[in-house]
Amino acid sequence: MATTMRQAIACVRNVLDRKGYNYRFDADKNKFTMGFNLNRTKLKSCDIVVYVRPISGEENYCRALLAYGNIAISADKSSMAQVCEYLTRANYGLTVGNFELDHRDGEIRYKVSINVRDDLPGDDAVDDLWAIPVGMFNKYGDGLLAVNMGFSDAEDAIRMAEQ
Repeated sequence: MATTMRQAIACVRNVLDRKGYNYRFDADKNKFTMGFNLNRTKLKSCDIVVYVRPISGEENYCRALLAYGNIAISADKSSMAQVCEYLTRANYGLTVGNFELDHRDGEIRYKVSINVRDDLPGDDAVDDLWAIPVGMFNKYGDGLLAVNMGFSDAEDAIRMAEQ
């Protein structure tokens, strides 16, 4: 049976409430927003936005839960190619989600999604919507900063991040 938007929103809200997270919900955009401290990188923090996306043409039914982890820095024009290489190397072999780089403005984010068209995900899968981006920025954040600031090339930085 198809998952309704109301069910999907309640599913995310219930996991957030049970975990005791502080969050905001925008009913007009069907999105949850929250912030996390990063404890293993100089990036310091990451904002997570979880969108509850409807099926195209069927606004009452949910297609997917889509989360973006956003950080406060952007890739500089001068380091864009090296940052792109670094993120591509980081993406290689990842099981869930991926880094994205917007070449127009240098925005860097981590994306995770869950298809919920036919069934609601379990609590662990919902928790992954924010836990995985936080974990990825903790793991790859310092290398990203080093590459973006010109202190390291992509290959050396990824080797250090993945040790």
